[in-house]
Parts: sequence; structure tokens; C-alpha cells
Amino acid sequence: MLSFAMAWQSRLSYPLALADGRVLHTLHDARDVLLSDAAFSGVTHWPPLEHAIELLLAAAETGADADIKAATEQVHRVLVQKGLMA
Repeated sequence: MLSFAMAWQSRLSYPLALADGRVLHTLHDARDVLLSDAAFSGVTHWPPLEHAIELLLAAAETGADADIKAATEQVHRVLVQKGLMA
């Protein structure tokens, strides 16, 4: 049986402080915000968001520092563009 663990508990390269007081520390935290925050509901096609999700998936799959850094930076860009950063 093929099995692999996703490293969702891996820490982001740096914490992301949101304007509402939440602080994202892990890939899991970032994933939850991008997939469930009201700011993203109804968004069906937005390349920066899609890219951030792809990078988060890659980072969780590999756990590599370079992948986590790329994901953190893209999530940060998306959050800034949506006006969610502190």
C-alpha cells in the first residue's frame, strides 16, 4: 500500500500576522485561511491564490525549506492583496 504523510504542521518561514489578530505559524494555518476565510469565499479563479495553494501542497508534500519559503512568500502576497495583513 502506498502511503505518504503530508507535513501540514511544518512551520512557515516566518509568522504571518493578520489584521484580525490571528497569526499563521504553520502550513496548516495558511491552508485553513486560504480555503475557509470569508475573504476568499466566492473566489472561483484567481491565479495568485491558485499558485499559493499549489505551493502549499508542494511544501506539505516535500517539507523542504525552499518549498516552505516559496509557499510562505506567496501566501503573504495573497494576504496583502486581499488586505488581510496587519
